[in-house]
Amino acid sequence: MCNCVRAEELLAPNFNQREPWKAYILELLTTALAKAPAAEPDQWRWVDTRMNQDRAFAMLRAGRDLDIYWSMTSMAREQGVIPVRIPLMKGLLGCRLMIIRKDSVERFAQVKTMADLKRISIGQGLDWPDTAINLAAGLHVVTSSSYETLVRMLTAKRFDGIALGANEVDEELAKQGDADLTIEKTFAIAYPAPVFFFVSPKKKALAERIEKGLRLMMEDGTFNAIFDRRWSKSLIANNMKHRLVFHIPNPLLSPQTAEMIRRHPEYFLFPPALPEK
Repeated sequence: MCNCVRAEELLAPNFNQREPWKAYILELLTTALAKAPAAEPDQWRWVDTRMNQDRAFAMLRAGRDLDIYWSMTSMAREQGVIPVRIPLMKGLLGCRLMIIRKDSVERFAQVKTMADLKRISIGQGLDWPDTAINLAAGLHVVTSSSYETLVRMLTAKRFDGIALGANEVDEELAKQGDADLTIEKTFAIAYPAPVFFFVSPKKKALAERIEKGLRLMMEDGTFNAIFDRRWSKSLIANNMKHRLVFHIPNPLLSPQTAEMIRRHPEYFLFPPALPEK
C-alpha cells in the first residue's frame, strides 16, 4: 500500500521583493516535492501580490493566502510558522561583499579594523534581517524600503556601499550597468545567516515533505547539482580570496538554528563561526 501524503493546493509567492534567484529556489522546491511525492500531483497557485518580507510572514502565520515562503531566517521569523532548517543558499547570504562607487575604492582599501568598518555607512533593506545584525555589531546602517531605491541612494552618496551576498554581487553589478559602481575587493563581513523554506502552520505535511525531499537531494547529489548550475563556486571562491573577513555575531539566530549550524557545517560553502555554547 502507498503511504504517500495526499496532495493539496499549494499557494506560493509569484513575486518576492528583489528576488534574482527565484528560479533556483523553485527548482529546489519542486525537486524536493517530487522526491517525497504526494498521492496526487501538486497543484500550484501563484499569489500575485507584491509583498515585502514582513507581510509575507504575517500571511504565513495566519494560514491564509500563502503556504510557503523563502527568506533569510531569524528567531522572530521562525515564530508561528514551520521552518525547514536546511540552508538553501549554502549560507552565502551571510558572506557579505560591498557594491561601492569607484570614487570610494581607496577609502575602502584603508578599512583594516572594526573601528574602521564602523566609519563606513552600509545600505540595507528596511526589513532585511541583515539590518538588525549589522546594527547589533555597531555598524552604521542606512535603510530603504526597496532595493531599487538603495541603488539610487548609493549613486547619490547617501551612504558608502550596499552589502550583498557573495553569490549576488556580480549579477547585481551587471544588472545595474553603472560604470561608476564596482565591487569592493579587500574585505568581507561574515555572519551565520541561512535561507530556509518557511511553511504555514496549517501545512505540516507539506513541511515534512519538503524536508524529506531536500535531505534526499543532499544524499544523492541533486542539491549540489542544482546549486552548481546556478552559481559558479570558483567565481565565489575567487571573490572571497585574500579578503580580510570581519566575523560578526548574529543575535537573531534561534537556538535551534544555531544547533543546526554546529551539527551540519557541511551544509555551508563557508561554514560560519559561532561562539562556543
